[in-house]
Order: sequence, then C-alpha cells, then structure tokens
Amino acid sequence: MFLGKKFFFSALAVIVLIALLILRERPISKENEASTELTLYCAAAVKKPILKVIESYQKRCSVKINIEYGGSGSLLSRLSISPIGDLFIAADGSYTDLADQKGLILEQIPLATMTPVIAVAENNPKNIYNSLDLARDPIRVSLGNPSVSSIGKQTKYYFEKAGLWARIDQNVLKNGVYKPTVPEVGNDLLLGAVDAVVVWDAIAAQLNDIEIIRPIEFADANQEVTVGVLKSSKNPSQALELARFLKSKTGKEIFEENGYRSLLANDSNSIDSRLSASVGFTAPSTHKN
Repeated sequence: MFLGKKFFFSALAVIVLIALLILRERPISKENEASTELTLYCAAAVKKPILKVIESYQKRCSVKINIEYGGSGSLLSRLSISPIGDLFIAADGSYTDLADQKGLILEQIPLATMTPVIAVAENNPKNIYNSLDLARDPIRVSLGNPSVSSIGKQTKYYFEKAGLWARIDQNVLKNGVYKPTVPEVGNDLLLGAVDAVVVWDAIAAQLNDIEIIRPIEFADANQEVTVGVLKSSKNPSQALELARFLKSKTGKEIFEENGYRSLLANDSNSIDSRLSASVGFTAPSTHKN
C-alpha cells in the first residue's frame, strides 16, 4: 500500500514538472500576439481608408502594423535606396510597376481608382471653370510636386498632353506652390492660401465648402491605387494576407465609403496562385479567437 502511494506521488511530481517546463517554454499570450510585425509604406492620398481597413484587420489578427506615409514617388525612392519593409501602397499603378521593374515586389494588387479634378472654394469666387484658368495671373494655384507625388506626376502628364503645362507651371511658380503630398495640396485650399488646386476626386470628396471642376483634360485620367508585397518582407505570408484583406469585401466597402471607386473584391476563399507559390503562402496562425 505504501509503495503504491509512493509511486502515485512520484508520478504526479513528474507530471507537474513537465507541465511547468512546457509553460516556461511557451510565451505569454500578449507577447505571442505582438510577435508578428509588418511595415507598410502608404501613399498619403489613401491614408484615411487604409487606416480604417487596418483597424478592421487588427480586430481579426494579432499583428502590429507600422505605417509610413508620403508621396508615392518619395516612398519608392526610399525603397530603392533601402529595400526593407513588407508592403507598398501607391496612389497609381505606375509606381508599383516601377517597383516591379526594380525587382522590389513579388506581386501587385489593384484596390481602387481615382481621377484628378480641380477644386475651388465654394461659390467659385475667382471664376475658375477650366484648366486654362489655372494659368491666369494672378490666380494662386497649389499642385502636387511631380517629382515626388502621384497627383503631381499625373497633373503634369495630362496638362503636357494638352499643351497647357508650360503656362500653368509658370503661373504656379509665380503665384502658387508645389506640395509633396495631395493632402497638403487640399489643405492649401481649405486654409484660403490658394484659389485652386488639383487633387484626386476622392480627396476632394473629403473636403468641406468646395466645388469640383472636372476638366476635359482629365477625362481619361483614371488611376489605380495598388498594393505591392515587397520581396524584402520578413513575413511574406502575413503581408500577403493583409494585401488580400485590403481587396476583400470589407476593404471594398471602406474605400467606397470614403469616396474611392473600388475594384471587385477578392473571393475570400481564393488567392492568386502565382503569388501564393512565390511566398509559400500558408494561413497565418495569428487570428484571435
């Protein structure tokens, strides 16, 4: 009888010891939740919807996401010099195309579309009705810097195509200003610092007390907001899942709520097979219960 009890307590002690060792090796749940971290480079033009989509994503997944905002051109320049991070969201697909050509991304996914428009103060006090009016002295105009911002690049391209750029540029240099991001351009109009701006229609929809002019020069100027999964990603599977979530039904609804024209949402049960294979995609285990 005594030996039986002795064996029982010895076995119990071994079980307790094994359990303690297992618990010691397993991270605390809070630490485990924060173990996955992504860095996202995001065009300032889509800051508002991206923040909302990520907020929704983080309710489902335990992932820390660091976001750096800027003009699409300046972000691409940074990635070209120092290719680190997980995702790159550009205000138009030409920048993810360039990133692809530079060997920086695995795949790009279109999310939504935007079109440049002219915006002026409510009631149009300066009587600005078309693109040529932006060249009129002394109209004060704020444009995106073509070297670092997508809106600036597209504005210059379509005005050059129409033969208007030289005159508009001359007036901006004399009476106006170039800004590095489209939100800064929009703020110039809200603050009364300028009489007219060129911004994305989705940005204009977020501004109060303005009027929108859609000049003929921008009739075919639709641009696609795109996300690229970076080759430098240390968590390509998780980065891919976030990119796919941006294109999901939830992402589509958030983009549309904020004035963007979303593209078709991904089937929640499907994924681009080429991209999946290239990153060895498997469903991440960071989902919250």
